[in-house]
Amino acid sequence: MVPIEKENAYQLRDHLFGKVIENARADPFKSSFLRFLGLPVDGGPSFEFSKLSLYQRCAISGLNVPEEAVSLQDLSRLLGQASKIDSTPRPWVSDVFGVIAVKWLVERTNDSRIATEYKHWVSGFIALQTTGDHLNPIEKDVSAYISQGEAAVYTSACIPLFFHYREIRRIDDHQLRQALISRFMGEFRAQARGDASTALLSLMLYVFDQVNQDVAIVPPKGWTLNELLEFLEHIPVGLKRWTWEQAGRTKGAEPVKWRVDNEYHVQNLLYLMLAPIFNDIADEVYLQPVGQKTPRMDLYLPTLNTIIEVKYRKETKKSFSTLIGEIAEDASLYRADPKYKDAQIISFLWDCTRATQEHPKFKEGVLKLDGIDGCVVISAPSTMDF
Repeated sequence: MVPIEKENAYQLRDHLFGKVIENARADPFKSSFLRFLGLPVDGGPSFEFSKLSLYQRCAISGLNVPEEAVSLQDLSRLLGQASKIDSTPRPWVSDVFGVIAVKWLVERTNDSRIATEYKHWVSGFIALQTTGDHLNPIEKDVSAYISQGEAAVYTSACIPLFFHYREIRRIDDHQLRQALISRFMGEFRAQARGDASTALLSLMLYVFDQVNQDVAIVPPKGWTLNELLEFLEHIPVGLKRWTWEQAGRTKGAEPVKWRVDNEYHVQNLLYLMLAPIFNDIADEVYLQPVGQKTPRMDLYLPTLNTIIEVKYRKETKKSFSTLIGEIAEDASLYRADPKYKDAQIISFLWDCTRATQEHPKFKEGVLKLDGIDGCVVISAPSTMDF
């Protein structure tokens, strides 16, 4: 992942958060928006919902606050109002964050009449805001989403990342997401130095926290493929303490043997070791069908966009050449799924036969396969008897 200059960035984040809290306290929508984003706000709402303007009530209701809701009649009444009164713009004309909340409320109604009314309502002001000079580039991206929906093209990194983390519009392209994260940190600092609105700063703080969680999945220095391979290759060091007792260690206790009898046992072992480091790890992930075959990945690390394919050699009947053929087939099936065509693939073999004389040749063969980026072979501990 893209590293963050943590000391400066965190100091800036804390400064901005204090500023946002101070500015949001007296504003019903801004304080509700903070809660919607999961940012901590001391105390409960300091406003009476029923006494707010129709627009504020609809916008806050759009944030899906359970206790604050408006009727379809009230929503329709708002959408029937003009964007100006005697040439004076109404409050929502330049409030893209309130308007996007109204958009979410409209979508939740699943009412075609309301949807038509909403399109007519925003057409009276949103295009002018998108093309004018009143909004900054990030707010213009919000405006583009309001008017164009899924077809919108964004110039900022903040808005597509916000939609990704809110699962409104996921970014499955790993490299694209890394590039956006890198760009976002520049936007974060630029907006902090500017005169960004409280709602925009709130949104940027949310994205910053989400990005930080992504970065924190791996050690601060970040992990490369080679570092992951080095970690996996050092597993035998820990296996020296693998429990395989010939007699109980305490009085009257039965001897304990931690058996590794199947491929899924190896998969579980790797999951146990990697999950504390990569908390986004996924196992047994099904891919798009290829004809009558439905491929399944053993382990996937989204942070590194890396697949770990686990193999288990229990006896000499299963030849190394057979294993190489299976790995080649698995890799080709993974590449057939557009979502994982650029993923790195590591082959991990647990060899119960301890045929160490064959391992170098096996690894050499696997690494010649198209699309294989790493190969690790581990022998079962010598204390294990099969």
